[in-house]
Amino acid sequence: MSVDLTKPLEIAEDVFWVGYVVPNDPFQCHVYLIRDGESSVLIDPGSMITFPVVLEKIFQVIPLRNIKYIIMHHQDPDIVGCYSTLESLFPKGKRFVVTHWRTKTLLKHYQWKTPFYLIDQHNWRLKTESRELEFVFTPYAHFPGAFCTYDKKTKTLFSSDIFGSISDRFFLFAEDDEEYYEGVELFHKHYMPSRIILNHALDKIEEKEPELIAPQHGSIIKKGMIKPIIERLRNLDCGLYMLDEKESNVFTLNKLDDLLKRVYRSVLSSSEFSIIAETLFENIKKEIPTVEKIVVTGKSPSVPVKEILVVEINDGKTLKKEFLTESVHFDSYVYKETLETEKDKIGDIYIFGKKLSDKDVEFLSLLFKHIKYALAVSLERELNYEFMEREKRELKTKALTDPLTGLYNRKYLFEYLRKSIKKSHTQNIPVSVAIIDLDYFKDINDTYGHLIGDCVLKQFSEIFKKAFRSSDCTSRYGGEEFVVVMPSSDLKNACNKIENFRKEIEEKTFCEEKGIKITVSAGVTEYKEGMTIKELLEKADKNLYTAKKMGRNAVVCK
Repeated sequence: MSVDLTKPLEIAEDVFWVGYVVPNDPFQCHVYLIRDGESSVLIDPGSMITFPVVLEKIFQVIPLRNIKYIIMHHQDPDIVGCYSTLESLFPKGKRFVVTHWRTKTLLKHYQWKTPFYLIDQHNWRLKTESRELEFVFTPYAHFPGAFCTYDKKTKTLFSSDIFGSISDRFFLFAEDDEEYYEGVELFHKHYMPSRIILNHALDKIEEKEPELIAPQHGSIIKKGMIKPIIERLRNLDCGLYMLDEKESNVFTLNKLDDLLKRVYRSVLSSSEFSIIAETLFENIKKEIPTVEKIVVTGKSPSVPVKEILVVEINDGKTLKKEFLTESVHFDSYVYKETLETEKDKIGDIYIFGKKLSDKDVEFLSLLFKHIKYALAVSLERELNYEFMEREKRELKTKALTDPLTGLYNRKYLFEYLRKSIKKSHTQNIPVSVAIIDLDYFKDINDTYGHLIGDCVLKQFSEIFKKAFRSSDCTSRYGGEEFVVVMPSSDLKNACNKIENFRKEIEEKTFCEEKGIKITVSAGVTEYKEGMTIKELLEKADKNLYTAKKMGRNAVVCK
């Protein structure tokens, strides 16, 4: 709605906005006037910045002598700064400064001649010639003695700091768009001390059911927008001023507040550090588009290993998460922070991208000042979890593998066979088994000793494992006997695999310094319906025995 801001504007019956819009000021201050004959009311007269314009507009509505009551919702200079001058201009007559006793304790230091009308001593009411004003006590909503003024005749609430807004664009009347709502939220996060206090004030205000709200800051709010604004304010986390003792830019503090909430939600809801780092990257990228990637390095002081976890986030995704040695160095980063708990350094976070402006560096410094402890705790938790999981995997591997060869042991072999046979039943998939024996292995031990014998077994096992699919189970059956289980392989296919393996072993030389040559014999069979594991292995073993009787270095398949 287009309005002429150079003139007083009647916003309700005999209620006028007589303020002045200060150019390029996101923090506008409003003055209101209730015209009521010789008991007219001036609300929050303002500072010396706005006073000349305000005074001119008052003269356009009423003579100065008609002002009997001057309501001062609190003692700040944007409300009271002009009053010493205004008081000197008033003609003789009876008038009062209307306020709360807590505000009076400060206002009395101005040594004004105008007497006080204390609302708490007058049943929170003021009667003028044709109106009754009610006062709503909203303690600590900016000031311990804060209150609002409600005009019963027009159902207008003069809300002081509540419902204020901070915005680069000025609207005298609030517009129903996101920019305005964000300005209201920003103001309250910065000026209201807590959600509890703000909600208490909103409860008291809603009881009056106002149809128009005229705040000291921001925009005048019409009936249709009052409820939506109250609903948004009720869920607001206030106390933005507590974020930093040095930063004074309210817009920077608000950005920081929003980012902190998103990151902390991630920390609280996620058990994976990489997800937290992804959230951090995405939110930093929104504020600093030149950021390209984040790398976090960490080492838990409670885990006695020399490896460092490296987490690399690029394009909002974890591209790398691996353990490296302690020689981890970066040269091209544009920003670095150390992550520490109370006692220990946990790691470092590096930000890569184009050169940062001084403003970007200040923002990152402020951000990490508030979140780096939480990141350090989360990273340490991740490190301890990773090492614990790796230790569990290692223990499980030790329990299921042969310590000399690294192949699966008999325990795992029988478990694998049970699963493979069950799958063969349900899905009609063939399963073949081969038992392989190193020919004349005893002679190697007797000739070269057991250390050389172990060398042969290790090298054989490496070739054995590589010769078969990852889905096949290669295991040490005992001594110099080995078993391979081949799901999805029928007898013919399995026999070809084992024959190729036999030829490969025949061509190899083991333990190079000794130049040992070996051969193998093998018995291969396919699982048939109704067989037990014992019967399946016994049949493969019988075929192995036949291969040995044939002179060894042979494969028998039945």
